[in-house]
Amino acid sequence: MEGMGELLHRARAGDADAFAELCMPFSGMVYRHCLHMLERPADAEDAAQETMLRAYRSISRFAGSSGVATWLFRIAHNTCLDMYRKPQRRKENVSVEQLREAGFEPEASLENPEDHYLRNADSQQLLAAIAKLPQDQRLLLNLRYGQGMSYEELARATGLRDGTVKSKLNRAKARLHVLLQ
Repeated sequence: MEGMGELLHRARAGDADAFAELCMPFSGMVYRHCLHMLERPADAEDAAQETMLRAYRSISRFAGSSGVATWLFRIAHNTCLDMYRKPQRRKENVSVEQLREAGFEPEASLENPEDHYLRNADSQQLLAAIAKLPQDQRLLLNLRYGQGMSYEELARATGLRDGTVKSKLNRAKARLHVLLQ
């Protein structure tokens, strides 16, 4: 198996197979983030595809220092923001069943906080409480507990400082706790 450096070199030279090997392991994360932001599976699929296209077009500018997952996350996030701003986009509720059909299914055998968050995401009370949070708080909760990002990865992905990420995430958890009471 090739190292990331060699794959990156080949991808920068235009090798589509190297790009796919480098980026496709993160396609599920990209789709889930797009679905979280845009809330509609069709929009999330479009955004995830657009993310990969943008990544392919800009691979020559990728420094590699932040990691592929963080780089793809930033592209996905910006792509979703662009789509979210489109005037023709209308909001539509997504059911838990639609999320499961789209591949958003937690692993039942793991016992860490991320899995606990995912396992309980089908609770109507939890979903309603999360929906009441501001977008930035929902995003941080999803990335930390839904995507399993570390605080450092969250900081790089969102462009915030480590301390700001921690305080915003703590406020989000506190607000969620109040809403669930």
